[in-house]
Amino acid sequence: MGLTARITIDSQLVGPISCRVGWRCSSGESLRAGGTRFSFTYLQCVPSSRVLYVPDTPAEGWTGEQVLRTSGHGALYILSHQEYPHAGSEESTIETPILNRKEFCLEANTEGRGIELIHTRPVVPTITEESSLDLDAILRVFKQENMDGDVVTYIQVRRRNLLHSALKVVRRPGFCFSMTPIIAFSEEETDALEGPLREFFSLTLLELQQSSVFEGLPGRLFFTYDLAALKDRKYYEAGVLIGWSLAHGGPGPRCLHPVLFQLMCGQNPSLEDFSWRDVVDAEARIRLQQLQSCTDVRLLPLSLCDWVSTCGIPGVYSAHSDEIPSIYIRLVKHYIYHRVACMISQFTEGMNSCGGFWGTVQSHWEEFLPVMTSAQRQPLMLEEFKKLINICYSRADSHLRAAEEETVRHWEKVLTLVSDGQAECSFEDLLTFITGTDHLPPLGFPRLISLCFFSQDVSMSGVCLPHASTCTLEFFLPRGMSAAADLMVMLSRAMHVALGFKRFQIE
Repeated sequence: MGLTARITIDSQLVGPISCRVGWRCSSGESLRAGGTRFSFTYLQCVPSSRVLYVPDTPAEGWTGEQVLRTSGHGALYILSHQEYPHAGSEESTIETPILNRKEFCLEANTEGRGIELIHTRPVVPTITEESSLDLDAILRVFKQENMDGDVVTYIQVRRRNLLHSALKVVRRPGFCFSMTPIIAFSEEETDALEGPLREFFSLTLLELQQSSVFEGLPGRLFFTYDLAALKDRKYYEAGVLIGWSLAHGGPGPRCLHPVLFQLMCGQNPSLEDFSWRDVVDAEARIRLQQLQSCTDVRLLPLSLCDWVSTCGIPGVYSAHSDEIPSIYIRLVKHYIYHRVACMISQFTEGMNSCGGFWGTVQSHWEEFLPVMTSAQRQPLMLEEFKKLINICYSRADSHLRAAEEETVRHWEKVLTLVSDGQAECSFEDLLTFITGTDHLPPLGFPRLISLCFFSQDVSMSGVCLPHASTCTLEFFLPRGMSAAADLMVMLSRAMHVALGFKRFQIE
């Protein structure tokens, strides 16, 4: 007979048991002790999810330190299989039981101890063993559990006022984030679903950054202290829009100040080097500058001490000089976080209305850094951009093929000029022109961009410029370009006069 025991480790238990965990074994590895056989199977859960999967086993095997570190991302379930030999036999012939991951699901513990693992029949989707807790896996699991692809909602919006149109949608009594939105721009024809949706979320979130709920430098925004916006639940609506976009594979805001985002996620970032220049309010910026540059508490102006005291630090009047850095840290945290706690709470409530999305973000804050903030954001590089494109030539024996290859040679030169900073545009500009967004969506594009070709119509009085369909991810260049400089000029003109999903532009 055999015995299967379960050990559950989560972040709240790491402290008490950290000194007791010292085993080292691989998932499924058998150990022997007095004829008894042991094996272990590890199961990891995704926070805010009902999905379990088997995490990748380290090449060198599991160590106690790795087990504890893994449990910081969510409860780690360790199934210990212990088997005893038959009486009178030197070695048991019983095989180690094979765990079927599809026979397990998660249920809430009524005693408030978190999540319990129970044996049952398949009721939830699973993730393959090769999956890991990266952003791609997290978003795919969320979509698998929360989205209803069979239910659609048709939304018509005006390009000149996208944020207003989007807010009208989320304010509808029957709004449900899980329904698939079908976007139609007024007075524009579209021939696919993904392109309009991608552009709708991209442009809406850009407009949201300039609304009354945010303030600060581009890419380093804080929440405003606006009681009227709070009363009108503007912060809640901002959270809904961002959660809605991410739930459908759209872009994140990529605008929150990295320090603020970490504080919102319960982290403790270093604030000693926080730049007072990031603060918008003139008085607050001056006060923070004065405090950070002061080394002698006796030199602090009384007006500064009074201001610091009103921010919840009355001890500034009797502070010592060596306490100035800690006062600066507390003051920064007060101004960017505690002061706007109600606004932040309303914002996260809005995101959580989308299937508890903020809980997922908070549990995986490092993975969401490049989605919610501008941190770790790197400009598109030449090779990265080229990998997004599939060149669609005519048949090799076609008379058009030579002209297409000539255009591609000049296209390659144009890309080199962009990479070297010798062009007016960037790869992000080109990507926006072709796809409707200036960066790769969290789940990537559904397919490669098709680089196609067209021939100029000599019967037309104008010149047909390069054009793109963000709906179908198709990009069209004229055949037989004679020089890279000419192609660069045509691309620049096309990007300046581009009109959304219009199929072509004629100059």
